Amino acid sequence: MVGQLLTFKEKPKRRRSNILSKEKKNLISSQLDKLMELEQPYLIENYSLRDLAEKLNMQQHQLSVFLNHELGKNFNDYVNEYRIRYCKTLIQKGESRQLNAKGLASKCGFHNRNSLTSAFKKFAGCTPSDYTRRYYARSSYHS
Repeated sequence: MVGQLLTFKEKPKRRRSNILSKEKKNLISSQLDKLMELEQPYLIENYSLRDLAEKLNMQQHQLSVFLNHELGKNFNDYVNEYRIRYCKTLIQKGESRQLNAKGLASKCGFHNRNSLTSAFKKFAGCTPSDYTRRYYARSSYHS
């Protein structure tokens, strides 16, 4: 007995894909889409996973699992995609012309212009000023 190794039972591994039922996934998806479109919480600076989970009346880890496993993105990327779409809309409507980079960043929910620029490059493939230049060059070309 002295030289015998102790063995411990391994904990059974949960399958991550079954953490949320199909019905729960559909419910989260529809509530999330509705909230993001109607209330635009992504425009709030420092908006957090906790804030969003509270608004949806669910636990943070459930929301995180949903975003990561169902949508394939983390919370920051999810929110920043909405912010960049909103920013593009402001540029296209001409509403960004009277804003400097910091003002545009703040209006789109970013803490500073560097955060806006980084996210814009990631999701649009260029800087906000490049996008603006290209958009207006195309618009005047087609006018």
